[in-house]
Amino acid sequence: MSIFNLPYEKKVGQEWDRKGGAMAGRWMPSQFRGVRYREDAKRKHGVKADRYFAIRYKLDGKTKEEGVGWASEGMTAAKANETRAMLMANIRAGMRPQSLAEMRDMAERVRREEERAAKLEERRSTTFAEFWESDYLPSCNAKTARTVGYETGMARKWLFPAIGEIPLQSLTPAMLQAIAIQAQKEGKSPATVTKVLGIVSQVWNLAAARGVVAGDSPTKQVKTARRDNRRMRFLSEEEARKLLDALQARSPDMHDIALFSLFAGLRAGEIHGLTWGDVNLDAGTLYIRDPKNKVSRHAHITPEIRAVLVRRGADGMNRPDYVFPARDGGQRRWVSDTFERVVEDLGFNDGIEDARQRVVFHSLRHTFASWLVQRGVPLYTVAELMGHTTLEMTKRYSHLAPDTMRAAAMGLSGILDRKPGKVLPFRQRGAEGE
Repeated sequence: MSIFNLPYEKKVGQEWDRKGGAMAGRWMPSQFRGVRYREDAKRKHGVKADRYFAIRYKLDGKTKEEGVGWASEGMTAAKANETRAMLMANIRAGMRPQSLAEMRDMAERVRREEERAAKLEERRSTTFAEFWESDYLPSCNAKTARTVGYETGMARKWLFPAIGEIPLQSLTPAMLQAIAIQAQKEGKSPATVTKVLGIVSQVWNLAAARGVVAGDSPTKQVKTARRDNRRMRFLSEEEARKLLDALQARSPDMHDIALFSLFAGLRAGEIHGLTWGDVNLDAGTLYIRDPKNKVSRHAHITPEIRAVLVRRGADGMNRPDYVFPARDGGQRRWVSDTFERVVEDLGFNDGIEDARQRVVFHSLRHTFASWLVQRGVPLYTVAELMGHTTLEMTKRYSHLAPDTMRAAAMGLSGILDRKPGKVLPFRQRGAEGE
């Protein structure tokens, strides 16, 4: 047994066994100064009684005595003397350790550090799939079940087959670039590829926070093709009527939410976050606080929106805080699946492969802007109503106002059709008087 793990003696002339119990025997001097031993009548070392060694030395002017170990466990008077000499040398030089107790503490710290390093090394061999199950999924408790399901599906499709068995620390940009290229070859949009890489980045950042990996995520060096993913599909007036009628028959609640987006250009999250305190019927406005772009704004209450508000309790009687509350009275987190099912039943997306041309809930906001531009509303005004931070975001709708654009261009016609005036001759250089 190591000398670091044995108790030291406190009293001369009193024996202690390994469990701290007293036993008979007296201390005997060894051939080394400051080293002595005692024999145990019950413990044997071969045919002889086992010997327990101790050392004595001065520390801070006081005599200190500590046990160093049993002969049966490899301790000898010579080894005990070496230990004593080392401690005394440290005391004279002002170095550590200066006692066996301190040696044990230092040894324990080293042991713990080695253990920690070993565990860290073991963790650094953790594969992507292992870390996903052991750490990443449990960390997603704040995410919705839908989001977790989506990320898991993406990981199983694109990540596990390629990098699932590779240690996280061994991931390289080249490995992830190969995944991006393969996804693009199979027709996945740049947005989808970006989402896949984003999942890897989230896993990496969590692993870095927990000491499993070090350095920046390898996704930062992966290049993806860029594509304009802005939605261009908007509903015709007839399509909008059919959609609202179908929603009214299926879910009046979803009908009202869709109408708010269609006539106020609001995002789903903005509608879900709308409280009655944000409604001002007298002024005819809705206060849209903390939207996606972090810039609050006002939306205007049309007669269609006013009718919905009055029907839902604008009188203030027995209403929840939110205009469109969830079942528990709190804030909604996502659009009901009813909308998607109604769109499917109406066949709005039949045969459409381009995601930008498919009708989703956000298409209603896009329709709001498109209708305004078609009616000659200036792009600047549309940008204000939409809550766009730059006019560049609104320019996508400019093609919907061909008559306005043509009129502006034709306004220059004839500007150069003027009668010539008197022409003054140029004077030549070097003429007299110059």
